[in-house]
Amino acid sequence: MREEYQQGGYSLFKELLEGLRNHLMASAEEGMEQMRAMVAKGREIVQDPGAISPSWEHVWEDYDSYIHHKNEALAAVAKQDRDGEWQIVMDNPFTNEGIACYPGLSFVEAAYLYAYFRKDLKKNEYIRLQKVTSLIMAEGG
Repeated sequence: MREEYQQGGYSLFKELLEGLRNHLMASAEEGMEQMRAMVAKGREIVQDPGAISPSWEHVWEDYDSYIHHKNEALAAVAKQDRDGEWQIVMDNPFTNEGIACYPGLSFVEAAYLYAYFRKDLKKNEYIRLQKVTSLIMAEGG
């Protein structure tokens, strides 16, 4: 299988990473151990992803971080409290850059985005994973 990925190059490895990302995004506690095993298998098959693309030099460490931080979010919210709409909010109050908000998410989607953005937080930045309890919405046009 290692030879397949060496011959398949960029596009085949990109498909593998996309599949891992989709699995991680959809996984709750039940799928996280399988996710760890899949990343370990990927690491075994493609030992130097940076040789395929420099942007993938640390991809396995990134996935380890995503798994860790998603597990952190899953452990913080009881299963019976996960229904409804969730959102991610990110900001650095010491800059004049805008606040980033990702609304309209399920809990497992929001937990994935929490994990994805959590690993790269800079000094003074924060990330919030929060449940929407009341909502008023209007659309223009």
